[in-house]
Amino acid sequence: MNLTVGCKVEWTESVYTPYTEGEKSDFIGERTVTGRITAEGYAKKTNYHLFTIHVYGAEGVNAHEIEMNSKIVRRGVVLYPKCRLLSTPDNYDELVKEKAERKENSSPVCYAHQKNFREGFED
Repeated sequence: MNLTVGCKVEWTESVYTPYTEGEKSDFIGERTVTGRITAEGYAKKTNYHLFTIHVYGAEGVNAHEIEMNSKIVRRGVVLYPKCRLLSTPDNYDELVKEKAERKENSSPVCYAHQKNFREGFED
């Protein structure tokens, strides 16, 4: 699966108790989040693939913590295992090619404004 700016995705992520230094966080369940990718890039220092996502909705454990129409950042390692691609932008093939050609990025970069995507990404 190749996730790019403009892709509408739905994924399930694990939810844990809040982290307290020196203690173990316990798994408490899963939540499913739906949104559209507005930015993506690589963190050079950590070698993480990062995605900024405009949230449409969430359900499941602690779903109330994910605010609708907010922006959240998730690592690719969280998205890829349980992600479903709901729709792609019209220029998806171009974006996939551009992504493959891009050199190393040190932080997420928003390309949405260059691709004529709007804030709410209404379908």
